[in-house]
Amino acid sequence: EAGVSDAAAQKLADRLADPEQVARSRQFPFRFLSAYEAAPSLRWSHALDKALQASLSNVPAMPGRNLVLVDTSGSMTSGGLSAKSTVTPLKAAAVFGVALAARGEQVDLIGFADGTRPFRHDVPKGASVIREVDRFVRRSGEDGHGTNIAGSLARTFNGHDRVFLISDMQTIGGPYGSGATDAIPRTVPLYGFNLGGYRAAAFEAGGANRHEFGGLSDGTFRMV
Repeated sequence: EAGVSDAAAQKLADRLADPEQVARSRQFPFRFLSAYEAAPSLRWSHALDKALQASLSNVPAMPGRNLVLVDTSGSMTSGGLSAKSTVTPLKAAAVFGVALAARGEQVDLIGFADGTRPFRHDVPKGASVIREVDRFVRRSGEDGHGTNIAGSLARTFNGHDRVFLISDMQTIGGPYGSGATDAIPRTVPLYGFNLGGYRAAAFEAGGANRHEFGGLSDGTFRMV
């Protein structure tokens, strides 16, 4: 917007994409996606895409097998993640799963809604996180438009070491009546990320490997 020259812009782009600068910044993928979405010109896009890829090294390792369940129902596809954000809850959730998968972790990234046809989303090695996030978001609707958390957990869990559930928690059966608390063994940690205004959890959070977070941000990775 300030009208800087192409030569000056290139110097800035080179710095943005420098892996050492990205590591030093300690910024996580979500931050670079937000910048990518807000950039007024395509001349920044490639640099921010490279920066986001480099930022994967800032994501802590998640040992073992991880199940990431992302709610793709209609209510996740509208509005921003916050009052000033243009990133939808679904896109923010997709960043979490795609970033873990792209980092090389053992991640089963699953999109769900009604729970009858949850879809697995494989992230090819070396793929652009930004493109994979867009590809995931475009698959919204493959499992319908409602939300069945308990059914989706039961259908997709397969001996994973931990489960991440990212949803607005508007589910069939309502809080605690949905059966989500015991849809997977109590010995397996279940982390819920509530993107629906911090309303009640869909399961009994607060202990016994059942944890709920209000919202989703770069700090999510460190908290887990």
